[in-house]
Amino acid sequence: MNKEELAVTAAELLQNRNRQLGNLLLAERAVAYVSILAAMLALRRRHELEPLHDDLFAVVCHGLGGDDYTTNLFLQDIGQLLRWDLISERIEKERLRGYRDVRRHKYRYRLTDETTTFIIWLESRHRDDLEPNDADTRDLLTELISTLRETSRLINKVSAEAIDYETARGLFYRLARMNALTESGSQTLSDLNIRLLGFAANQYNAATAHTILNELDRFLKQFLHRIHTLHQEIIPGIAGLRQSRYTTRWQASLAIMEEERRAVSHLMRTHLTAPEVTLARLESFYAADGTIDKLCARVNRSGMLVWQKLYAHLRELERRNHRLEDLRARIDEIALLPPDTIPADFMRLLLAPAHMRGDMHYWDENEKALPPQPRQSQQRLRQQAQLWLDEKPHSGDRPVQSYERMRLEALAAWLRQRGLAGDDIAERLISQGDFDSFADFPRLMEVARSGILGKGARLAKIGLQLENTGPATTVTAADCSLSFDDLTIRPAELPPEP
Repeated sequence: MNKEELAVTAAELLQNRNRQLGNLLLAERAVAYVSILAAMLALRRRHELEPLHDDLFAVVCHGLGGDDYTTNLFLQDIGQLLRWDLISERIEKERLRGYRDVRRHKYRYRLTDETTTFIIWLESRHRDDLEPNDADTRDLLTELISTLRETSRLINKVSAEAIDYETARGLFYRLARMNALTESGSQTLSDLNIRLLGFAANQYNAATAHTILNELDRFLKQFLHRIHTLHQEIIPGIAGLRQSRYTTRWQASLAIMEEERRAVSHLMRTHLTAPEVTLARLESFYAADGTIDKLCARVNRSGMLVWQKLYAHLRELERRNHRLEDLRARIDEIALLPPDTIPADFMRLLLAPAHMRGDMHYWDENEKALPPQPRQSQQRLRQQAQLWLDEKPHSGDRPVQSYERMRLEALAAWLRQRGLAGDDIAERLISQGDFDSFADFPRLMEVARSGILGKGARLAKIGLQLENTGPATTVTAADCSLSFDDLTIRPAELPPEP
């Protein structure tokens, strides 16, 4: 999910919602506010949708402790709930006595839909705290398989022309039920994964760690294996309902339900989803490597993480317990000795590891012991190191010549070949050389670099020097050309003799 989709989803979640419900829990008088709303919900369940002011006050006053809850406090609480739009009020016309009559007992109050849903949610959370009842994904998948079979029997019983309203309603109810069971199963697996990660983040004693490990080993083996078995039965059932021969029957059922929804749109609040969309979503969820496989793999990884951490923690606890037991046993032995006895051997053995009594080298507070030498294997034979680089051939009695000197001699030979240097040439322009290939251009660049950079010291080693004459020129060879400021090459001037 990208950021844009997440923003749209959040905006849709907040649309048409009363955000003042958050203030209801954060307010200082939250207990009084929730007591009023819970009392109105209880009266609503007894078919008293709009209780009178006095009746509601009597119920709330009895629940909040009698005389301590006064009429003024009740008026203040009711006023705050009205300002938050959590309840609505109306005046009962039969009780109007005149325009000067401002008594509150003629008012009736009604819960809004948002507030009703919120109070019901608080009640359900309270029931979960008192009597937790987690849904089991295995039971949900078993019910989904039964619903799949019922749907298959129902759609095979009639043709597209013979489908009536009751059949169409039964098909759509079962589709909605399968979708709800799938969402519940997904939520249950996600909650289980979060609970397992919570186990991995806490610390436990040895007894609790043993208990959790035993439960985890038994639960995951039976749980994941059963889900995999049921998963294999669901896939062909959903694929069967998506066959092309049922397309006309689904379309006919959808048309009948759409007509019924439009006929009672103000009485029944329903949203119909196309059957092919619901079935495609279910098939994607239960497909191989689909959402349910990813959720089960996540639960398995979290379970293994919990198992590894608890097992390591349990081993550490047992090691510490054994160490403490040994210490207590030694303390009991020392306590049985006579009062004037000094357990010298016990103290020596106790402190020997810290003093390195097993060290063969002498040491004291002034002289340090020699460090241990690395062991040398007696079976290992020494081997002559292998030289991977070949030896260079010797040149005999000739003097050693560097690569730089070889390159300079090759450059001098090229200048003589192109008629730019020689004993009979005193001075010549570079552009007057005899060039016939593209390889001459890099040589020209090397001549310019050697004669200009470093004050021409490199070119002077072969007795030549360059002078920048200024006019631009172009040299052409092998259909290529090189443009540069022309240079004059001449023999290098020898320094005057002292």
